[in-house]
Amino acid sequence: MIKDTDGNKTWRSGDYKQIGNLLKRRHKPPVHVGKSIITGAGNGVFSRQCIHNDIPTVMCLYPGNILPICRASYGTQYLANQVPPSFQLGKGPSMHENAYIMNLQSCGGYIDGWSIKSQYDGEKLDANHSACGHLISHHARRQNTVVYSFSWNEVLEHNNQIIGNMIRGVDEDHFPLPNEMRSDGSPWYYDEIEGGIIYFPTRNEPPPPTNQLCGAALILTSPVSKGDELLLDYCLQEPLPKWAKDWYTTSQYYRISSNAC
Repeated sequence: MIKDTDGNKTWRSGDYKQIGNLLKRRHKPPVHVGKSIITGAGNGVFSRQCIHNDIPTVMCLYPGNILPICRASYGTQYLANQVPPSFQLGKGPSMHENAYIMNLQSCGGYIDGWSIKSQYDGEKLDANHSACGHLISHHARRQNTVVYSFSWNEVLEHNNQIIGNMIRGVDEDHFPLPNEMRSDGSPWYYDEIEGGIIYFPTRNEPPPPTNQLCGAALILTSPVSKGDELLLDYCLQEPLPKWAKDWYTTSQYYRISSNAC
């Protein structure tokens, strides 16, 4: 329901090197965070450079805990789809009030951008200055970014040792991955074949399988100048969540307004 957007149709193959470069501790972030030009939006994300080429450019990453799709066989009941990690820990908003949930259309599941504290006592998931995609503001008409979801396994070429080190934050050359799979021991789904509830692992257990660890990148879709704000169409669906009812407008609204003029 929230931020239901995905740019895979725009960026099918993906340049995974761009995503990987944003993980390096010595990389120069292509964006910075500042006060949004959108009234009442709080912080926003701005380009540090002029980009006027036709090549899709990765601008930043979306941090947070991952709640992966239930991949069990037919006859299961999904239990965790309305309980984001941040709420489960008792410190975040409910699903309907959480403005930082990003649905991953190609990978399945979602990222809870409110839940950015590492579950492995490492750096916060947004410690990387390029992991700020959760702060991009909404504008349906002036949208200049889309979301591309991916598997970290593919980005990091299925190197489990590197992925494991980055999850634990012990790789000196790279920031920790900005995404961790939910590891709070809460119910995930009920499996009728197994005859019981399947739980997420706990933080004291080994990290979950990396083939379920996904991420999201914000891809530039139009030229920007230095200092331009990145904007994203959240693509919210009715009924609107409480946090968006007073200000949210859709691309359909702008088309109607334009036609009326």
